[in-house]
Amino acid sequence: MGDAEELHDGARGLRPDYPILTPRLALRPHRPDDLEDLLAFHSDPEVVRYIPWPVRDREATRAALDVKLGQGVLDGPDQWLVLAVEVRETGVVIGEVLLKWASAEHRSGELGFAFGRAHHGQGYAAEAAEAVLRLGFEDLDLHRITAVCVEGNVASARLLRRLGFEQEARLVDAVWFKGGWVTQLVLALREDGWRAGPTSDQREIEAVVDTFFDAFTSGPGLDERMDALRRVALPDARIVSTCGRPPRSDDVDAFLAPRRTLLTDGTLTEFREEPLSGRIDVFGDIAQWYGRYTKSGLMHGTTYGGTGRKSIHLVRTDAGWRISAAVWDDDRTA
Repeated sequence: MGDAEELHDGARGLRPDYPILTPRLALRPHRPDDLEDLLAFHSDPEVVRYIPWPVRDREATRAALDVKLGQGVLDGPDQWLVLAVEVRETGVVIGEVLLKWASAEHRSGELGFAFGRAHHGQGYAAEAAEAVLRLGFEDLDLHRITAVCVEGNVASARLLRRLGFEQEARLVDAVWFKGGWVTQLVLALREDGWRAGPTSDQREIEAVVDTFFDAFTSGPGLDERMDALRRVALPDARIVSTCGRPPRSDDVDAFLAPRRTLLTDGTLTEFREEPLSGRIDVFGDIAQWYGRYTKSGLMHGTTYGGTGRKSIHLVRTDAGWRISAAVWDDDRTA
């Protein structure tokens, strides 16, 4: 994909052959005429909510672009490769993907990305990130690539896990970020894990876990999402909650019924539950997902939310991985 040239200290630099093509995208250095496309998402508060840069106007975006124009090669450690992500069919720049060469000695790097809101949920970020990971592991000969995200950035953390990254740390109130302390997640992917790729078991279990959380998202399609949860649970699966009260154990239907009422009678609106961080352990035909989650919405029109931990237990069946039990406890302030 490019040339890795020897530097005076024995480390290798990187000068990729551009454009780097994927099935739908072209990755390339930024150009001056990218300004309008960049402004579309650099000025969007939702896009930059979890990104270090502020909401940018035209002049601030132009200044940032001027810096990016020189970031199409890596001549040494502690530099960022910053590439525009262009849709091949339209020529529109919809995002950026970044690779930092953190250390030559330790063969380490860092991944970053940002995409316009209109292009979320279409697999573009994963497609671009996979291409840059290949640059890092194959062309730059990195051993380990990390990614750091704010804990609330659920979509990015989920994407990283699907790329094979594993969470290595959760740093509570680690940085002062946009007016408040935030908790950071540190995830990493090593070259052996990248070459092997996520196992089929891990991918399937991630999908089952997503189905569990998606079942509690309000809005159109609720019944279909709840039916999907029923399909990935054993007929006698149990769902157990504590949350500061005596433990309560329900089968799936008994658990879903009152929640469906809350989500359809106007009591709880704009509601969703999402995993924040988690790990998967597989041993033979049993597995567990254990991690933190968040919930947010409006209860009788008033902001409602919380966080907690869930443990989802699974067993392998002829039809695939199925939930045998789920248990959880919410964080409490007192």
